[in-house]
Amino acid sequence: MMNLYLSIILICYLIMATTWIATAFSTKKTIKKSGGSILRLAFYLIILLFACLQLVSPLLATNLWPKNSLIYIIADIITVLGLIIMLWARKSLGKNWSANIALKENHKLITKGPYKYVRHPIYSGLILMILGTVIYINTLAFLIFFIIFFLGAFYKARKEEELLLNHFSNKYLEYKKHTTYLIPLIF
Repeated sequence: MMNLYLSIILICYLIMATTWIATAFSTKKTIKKSGGSILRLAFYLIILLFACLQLVSPLLATNLWPKNSLIYIIADIITVLGLIIMLWARKSLGKNWSANIALKENHKLITKGPYKYVRHPIYSGLILMILGTVIYINTLAFLIFFIIFFLGAFYKARKEEELLLNHFSNKYLEYKKHTTYLIPLIF
């Protein structure tokens, strides 16, 4: 039964990856990029480091809570919810989407869909997907990875905000007054 729960999580990541790859070629031309390659490399190195450490360190592989069906169901629900938010945000962005911190040709400030509530819903959804995965995998290594990922997403979102503020200025400031950063009604 445990494999069914893991399969749901893996299918969510497969759907996300397939959607991102399939739609990446239908975006507007990038007119301005704002760094990010070093951050991306650091992120991949951290993933590799934690994967290796989890294999060799019993402390990092220690379970944080009891494993049972309820935990797996909660993990799946959180992961699926994260995927739904990400897909909704990606659809709302349309051709303005970029994997990098970038401005697109005729870039528009998107304030519909999940962007009506949160300024960075793709990150919010991905954070939920990773949180669901952490709950399922249930190790100290993945919890540490989640914290590092959250901080990385927070940093990248800050860089995006700087770019959007410079481009849209007062319009973006007004938008910020009516939305939260990553978590609706909270933060």
